[in-house]
Amino acid sequence: MPKKPPNLFIFWNELKRRKVIKASFVYIAVAYAIIQAADIVFPRLGLPDWTVTFVLILLIIIFILVIVLTWVYDITPEGIKVTEDIGSGSNQEKGKKSAKSRKQGAPDAYQKPVPSQSELEKKVSDLEAQLHEANSLSLSKVLPLFVKKLALPVIVIVALGLFVIYKQKISEMLGFGDEKREVAMTHNANAAGYIKNGDIESASHEVELALESDPEYSYAWSNKGVISYLQGDLDKAINEIIKAVSLDPRNSKAPYNLAYALDDRKDYKQAVRWYKEAIRIDSTFNTDSVYTIASSALGRLYNTFEQPAAAIVIFSRAKKLHPESKYIYLIHKNLGNAYLLQHQTDSALKYLELSYNINKLEPETNLFLARAYEASGQTTKSIESWQKYINLETDTIKAGEAKKRMKELAVKRLQEIIKN
Repeated sequence: MPKKPPNLFIFWNELKRRKVIKASFVYIAVAYAIIQAADIVFPRLGLPDWTVTFVLILLIIIFILVIVLTWVYDITPEGIKVTEDIGSGSNQEKGKKSAKSRKQGAPDAYQKPVPSQSELEKKVSDLEAQLHEANSLSLSKVLPLFVKKLALPVIVIVALGLFVIYKQKISEMLGFGDEKREVAMTHNANAAGYIKNGDIESASHEVELALESDPEYSYAWSNKGVISYLQGDLDKAINEIIKAVSLDPRNSKAPYNLAYALDDRKDYKQAVRWYKEAIRIDSTFNTDSVYTIASSALGRLYNTFEQPAAAIVIFSRAKKLHPESKYIYLIHKNLGNAYLLQHQTDSALKYLELSYNINKLEPETNLFLARAYEASGQTTKSIESWQKYINLETDTIKAGEAKKRMKELAVKRLQEIIKN
């Protein structure tokens, strides 16, 4: 008698027959790729670390379901069928034959029917057809069926289950469902309105109420830093905005405010870094919370460093991404200045005039226009722009220098008239 194979060996063969091994290897490869992508992309999106763990748990649960469903069901070109146990088909056939024999009145022990040649040929043909069908059942056929029939409902069920488990964390991440955060958001919005209207005392009160409700609310810390900056305490403002940056990597306003304060302190190297960070965050989420104004400020610094080519790249990108921004006039202004620094007077005048038409009360626009008109030989227009700039400039030293330059041009223009 042949030796009975061990149970473990039988179980392994059964796993292979039911395609559990093949499905497991395919799923592990796909899941590994998903985990690697999540580990790289999620931090760039500013998502917290636990979201990667969330995906990992989701994939593990789906993996268990895949194994169970692959064991129970068999995916064929005709659809999904329950996998039969080994020998179940032959036992059924024997039962049918035995019943038939008993019905005909012949004892089973003495009946041994011999199949005819045509029956043997038919059985061989059926076996060959089944073998060909099994060989042609590739992953490209199985996977779409699996996705269509099972994957979507399984993922939805598991995702809903995980959402229930992580509901609190997801709500905190989005800032909803948390009563304290919602109260803080309301007070912070009020503070922003007071800052815009110049009511610093009321703004400060609202920010304190926001932080009292939720001490971890990044946007409230950012506005607190703005208030300190407006009150003239630059160091305190920087420390408060750093707190805002550390609390929420998705808050693009915090790095912009930090860069602005560092820019004012003439720490240009760090200012450039944080302007870039603000731009990066808005780029990630395709928003214009501070993208345009941060791009304008960063390009202005590059113009100051006599790097107008780098500035033009930044301005052109911002102009293309957010042409309807309320700060687009700043992009036009600094882009015009960048072209002026490169001695491209026509391009400089084009963008400076665009900026002037949007906002005639911007002092620097009139300053750059005065220089551009002077460079193009339009002395009269240059004098007019110098005068507009002097009327708008609040810095008495800069206004005094502008008056001196305007008088020089006026004398030059008078001399030209006398000669003619």
